[in-house]
Amino acid sequence: MTAETASVSVDALDAAIAAATGQPVSVPAAADAAGMTEPQAASILRSWPAVFWDDHGQVTGFWGLALAGMPPHRIRRAGTELSAWCAWDPLFLARIIGDLQVATADPGTGETITYEISRDGSITGASCPDAVLSFLRPDQPWDNNVMTSFCHHVRHFTSPATAQRWTAGHPGTFVINLNDAAELARRHTARFFGTAAAA
Repeated sequence: MTAETASVSVDALDAAIAAATGQPVSVPAAADAAGMTEPQAASILRSWPAVFWDDHGQVTGFWGLALAGMPPHRIRRAGTELSAWCAWDPLFLARIIGDLQVATADPGTGETITYEISRDGSITGASCPDAVLSFLRPDQPWDNNVMTSFCHHVRHFTSPATAQRWTAGHPGTFVINLNDAAELARRHTARFFGTAAAA
């Protein structure tokens, strides 16, 4: 356990997380890709929180992944521009959809932070080697509206110093290092996607 997360364990965060193509995807297309019937896919997708729909009944966002245009967390996969809901999302999304190029911004300084993350969770080419994330304490309300209850509190910073200035003004948040954030992402992916994520 590192100094940044000394007061909040990875296990506590992991438990809280457990409780909580570049184009819109139609239900028939999702069903086909998943190898299930359309009614099954529709039932599953409609039952899950954190799935976003457009006016045509197509999925436009799903558990941290969204179409391009959701600043400041931009991701690129195989030449396709996408967005992530929060700074932590690319750490688990890469394990599901493959290698990603990530660009985000420190909310305190405005400085761009870039890195690449592979399907196995390895981070390379980091523009800010000392970068950290802010995170929401697990004793705060984490509900089905993850965009407001969680994502707005999880940002990427160029250094612990800039992160600590931001968390000081945002009660209920703290600083977590990238290694602990990546371990949370590994656990999250294993729990929700199991062996499929490693395929």
